[in-house]
Amino acid sequence: MAGLDKILGSIKAESDEAVAQRINDAKERASEIRKEAEASVSDECRAIEERGKKGAEDTVARAESAASLLKRKAILSEKQDIIAEIFDEAEQKLISMPDDQYIDTITKIAVKNALPEEGEIIFSAADKKRLPSAFEKDLNSKLKAGKLTLSSETIDTTGGFILSYGGVEQNCTFRALIDAGRERLTDKVSKVLFDKAEA
Repeated sequence: MAGLDKILGSIKAESDEAVAQRINDAKERASEIRKEAEASVSDECRAIEERGKKGAEDTVARAESAASLLKRKAILSEKQDIIAEIFDEAEQKLISMPDDQYIDTITKIAVKNALPEEGEIIFSAADKKRLPSAFEKDLNSKLKAGKLTLSSETIDTTGGFILSYGGVEQNCTFRALIDAGRERLTDKVSKVLFDKAEA
């Protein structure tokens, strides 16, 4: 019996040792797996962080670009509004001139735009009242060629006139003249107003 106990004790000891070795091996393997997992998770976290940082930087850059574009558009719109106001003010100043200056200005515009043929000059009802009785005679005396007759018709405008040559009309209202020169004059007005302010 003592021999059997000895054998059983030896088997148990070997078994305990084998189990202990297996548990130890399993613990070491689990430790390695945990370290690998932690390294992998750490790498993935860094990658996610880098992607997040890059995404945030891209978003900020796009936002700054959009904000800059909006700012430029707002400034351009404001400049255009200011320039439009200046043209409106210029038209109002022309309309509001004293009668003698107004008639002189109208005469110069008519002489510059008249064709060397017979035609009519058509005013608004309000402007016709401003004309002196000798206007037609004085105007024709300044024309190099052709003749303009004061029309009995009237037009709906705030200032200026229309020259009519048998169905062909030349719009010399202040609004039309200002609109015609707006593109060319806008650059000049813009330089005067804004180039000095931005320097």
